[in-house]
Amino acid sequence: MVPTPFRFGSQTAAFPILLIGCLLIASCSGPSAGISGHIEGGENAEVRLAGLGQRGFMDIDTVTADGAGQFNIPATSLQGLALDVYKVSVGDGHFFVIGDSLSSLQVEGKLPEQAGLITALDVQGDTWTSGFADFISELMMRQDSLKEAKLAASQGTSAQEQIEGKQRYDAMQERQTNYVRNTVRSHKTDPIGLMALEHLNLTVDRPLAAQVIDSTRTLMGHSMAHRNLSQRVTKQRKPQQSSRRNDLIKPGMAMPDIELNDPSGKKRALSDLRGKVVLVDFWASWCGPCRRENPNVVRAWKEYKDQGFEVFSVSLDKDAKKWQRAIDQDGLIWPYHISDLRGWSSVATQLYGISSIPHAILIDKDGTVVATHLRGAQLEAELQRLL
Repeated sequence: MVPTPFRFGSQTAAFPILLIGCLLIASCSGPSAGISGHIEGGENAEVRLAGLGQRGFMDIDTVTADGAGQFNIPATSLQGLALDVYKVSVGDGHFFVIGDSLSSLQVEGKLPEQAGLITALDVQGDTWTSGFADFISELMMRQDSLKEAKLAASQGTSAQEQIEGKQRYDAMQERQTNYVRNTVRSHKTDPIGLMALEHLNLTVDRPLAAQVIDSTRTLMGHSMAHRNLSQRVTKQRKPQQSSRRNDLIKPGMAMPDIELNDPSGKKRALSDLRGKVVLVDFWASWCGPCRRENPNVVRAWKEYKDQGFEVFSVSLDKDAKKWQRAIDQDGLIWPYHISDLRGWSSVATQLYGISSIPHAILIDKDGTVVATHLRGAQLEAELQRLL
């Protein structure tokens, strides 16, 4: 799965753990030296230390970096602090640590070009610090690879290339999920495992998450981070199988392109209709419900075709003659009909996740999915709204 923002229960998007190369953990040993370091670009900046509370992060202390970007949050500022998540803001940037009243951290980093999380940061600490830093560094590299794979899949020049690209992306995503799971299992009793849970689907991995919550209770059960995450895990329900078919393509998604032959052998691509509102209609000559729905599609096409509406029909036929005969009999006179004559083995069923027909997907002029599972009056209502 792709990593989600660090939420800590009610603290929605408190900080995106995906990029926390700087969230590093300090133990309760070592000299009481506070948090000090150097942030390039943070010259003369205000440096704030904040703790996680019921309503987000609340300031604990504020110091000012010198003209070289050096700062020091003294040990006295940490007095009385329990082991938990803390936020350090330097000007428009920030990073996170997990520490307590005896933490001793030294940081070296650089402010990002845009305001937000400081990822170019090195923190000297104990084994938790280095272990979590290694985890985040590896996760960031995997995430970059995932983004590249997703982009490559969307830019495939054919339906088959897009299918193969999606398969590669799914395999990489599964490997990343397994990497996170293995990290969690290896650190069930320490904060690394607790924080790594944020990268898992807590519904799917609820049993593992519950184990980590229980095994870290002695160490961090008092912390706001542990309490909020514990509440989230408790509220998770077992995953339920969707009873609705054809749910791969959903409203808001960019519609994948497809190019196949029409009955005359001419190549036709969905992307040829960019700039129009398009109904992508999945059907077949042998499908009774499809044939009964066709008059509604024909009526909508005739009424709205002059306003920028088009129908792109994708057939799951295997017999070209029967396909053409159904087009003629039902009066499907628009030119955009495609099929690879492979029935349920069609690349279209794989690309769009089609498991039953008839099925219709409405996309807007920019190629974004507007609505799915449209029939009769529902289609006309959407067309009136768009056109």
